[in-house]
Amino acid sequence: MAQFSKEELSFVEDLPKHMEIECLVCLKLLTDPHIVSCCGHNFCGSCIERVKTSNGSCPMCNEKEYQAIPDKKCSRIINGLEVYCKKREGECQYEEVKCRYRKCQERKQRRHLEDHEDKECPQRPFQCQYCRRK
Repeated sequence: MAQFSKEELSFVEDLPKHMEIECLVCLKLLTDPHIVSCCGHNFCGSCIERVKTSNGSCPMCNEKEYQAIPDKKCSRIINGLEVYCKKREGECQYEEVKCRYRKCQERKQRRHLEDHEDKECPQRPFQCQYCRRK
């Protein structure tokens, strides 16, 4: 799974200031969030395992004896966050856009728009088979 920092993402709604969704080790959005028993902070599952293997103590409180367990509530919160597509400004192939023909009210995903405009749209200009005019 790709990891992103909060700055790389554009959230649909403002995040509450108290919401911790960043790993305190890699400083990216939490992936497979784990909570530690010593101080209750969250870390990516892979980050906290790497820390435990290297020096063992908690990165926040330096406690040597602690457990890191999956934080399902944190996972649900992060999975419920809505973010804007990074390519939403005229590039996203899944964005719904209006047909270019004025009288057509169809909206299609950008990836299907060309077929609609060139082959399906009842408002597209067509060439008369007899006089060859549009």
